[in-house]
Amino acid sequence: MKKFIISLVAVLALSFTAMAENVDAYTVDDNAIEQVFAESAEMTITDMSLFSIDGITMESAANLTTRSVNPWGAWAICWFLGEFGIHRHYMGTSKPMWLYYTLTCGGIFGIVTVVDWVVLLIGAIQDDISEYCNNDSFIMWL
Repeated sequence: MKKFIISLVAVLALSFTAMAENVDAYTVDDNAIEQVFAESAEMTITDMSLFSIDGITMESAANLTTRSVNPWGAWAICWFLGEFGIHRHYMGTSKPMWLYYTLTCGGIFGIVTVVDWVVLLIGAIQDDISEYCNNDSFIMWL
């Protein structure tokens, strides 16, 4: 254990000395930052709808999660982390769903997780799990 602590201290000391040598490389030019802000233009939400990233506009961003969910990825996440409800977040459910799955020991003692796994496997084989995406109910298949 002593060797591990001494090695850790040595690595940290070397990293701090390496950072101390490059202090001049990490300076901030406040005037350049102020100039960027002075040249910028204020935008509103309506102006943002004119922009698109990779052909996705603000109007079509709401449907992005249902199109970008990989059925096999959701199934694999359910296989490994299903008892925590992580697959539900991947598919776009509400934020506290992981808490519901965790507090009920994997969704009513694992029953919900097992059925999720089977439903996602069938959906992955059919390459369509869109009816389960963005579903905020605890039992997604009902």
